[in-house]
Amino acid sequence: YSSERQADDFKAVIDAYKVTKPFVATWSMGGFVPANVIAKYGPDSLAGHIMMGSIPHSNMHGEVVNPALLGIIPGIMSEDVALFAKALSDFVLSCVSPKFKLPYDVYVKWLGGAAPTVPIIRQFIMLGRIQDDTSAIMKIADRFPHIAIQGEDDQHLIPEKLEKWMKDHLAQSEFHLLPGVGHAPFYEAPEVTNKLILGFVDKYSV
Repeated sequence: YSSERQADDFKAVIDAYKVTKPFVATWSMGGFVPANVIAKYGPDSLAGHIMMGSIPHSNMHGEVVNPALLGIIPGIMSEDVALFAKALSDFVLSCVSPKFKLPYDVYVKWLGGAAPTVPIIRQFIMLGRIQDDTSAIMKIADRFPHIAIQGEDDQHLIPEKLEKWMKDHLAQSEFHLLPGVGHAPFYEAPEVTNKLILGFVDKYSV
């Protein structure tokens, strides 16, 4: 989970597919990866960052985190199986708007994707993960395109705080707030999300 390893893994994938300077779309903590890539491979390694319920780098997470998520994290990090099971269920349900009915089969799949993670990894990801270098992404904040496709009902991030942070720090950015949508806009509102992504890519493609 080191910054350098994440950058290397990303580079291995785009090299395998012979992709040059891609746009990268991220969800949640996946938003930390582009900063790692730029830190290691330079400002021309990516064309832009599409954030769906995610943020530009991990070190600013405390500025935008929703208190609702903070209430779940202790259980997620717990080594007590019963506490973890309850917290994981709450966590999965918190990934969508309270107004959104998550299908049972999807709920179970999302549970299954996270359940095997051992406590030491959960603890590291939630609290111990500090990015090695966020200065590289901030040095190009005046010209590197970002778009935030953000759910109004996000239980992980506070949309207003993220929007303000982006206005204060990212000169070339867009913020789109989706009503009635939670932390997973690509799943809860795919048509709107896809349209915004395509528009962003068209706008900044060379």
